[in-house]
Amino acid sequence: MQPITRPGLSPWYRSDVDQARPLARANAARLKCILKCAFSLNEEEAHVLAYLVSRGRGAIAKDIAEALGRNPEVVRRALRSLHSKSLVVRRPYPLRRGGRAYLYEVPDNIVVALTEICKKVSEIIEMINDRRNNGG
Repeated sequence: MQPITRPGLSPWYRSDVDQARPLARANAARLKCILKCAFSLNEEEAHVLAYLVSRGRGAIAKDIAEALGRNPEVVRRALRSLHSKSLVVRRPYPLRRGGRAYLYEVPDNIVVALTEICKKVSEIIEMINDRRNNGG
């Protein structure tokens, strides 16, 4: 599992690190699993949404595809699906050479909801680890 965090930070969740976008500190693999489960997403949709959440700002499909090492058409298909499920919003993005592109962003209410889910999951994991370590 590749954490999105800097070395020395909690590998799962630290709300005190980034109050504006606390999920930017979430473990990418766990975040993808939560997204797949909570929103019934496929692997590509979860991968793209996790990237946008952890990025903390919008991006166009081409840049997302490059960052994730994915085929641009696969990313565009995932973004269309996420948009139809209201998990991302899009707005026109002017390209230097002309043409049409969209800037995709995760709405703040989705980020807040995911933050709460991640907090609860983190609490449960800590509780289980405490019980295991204390012989309970």
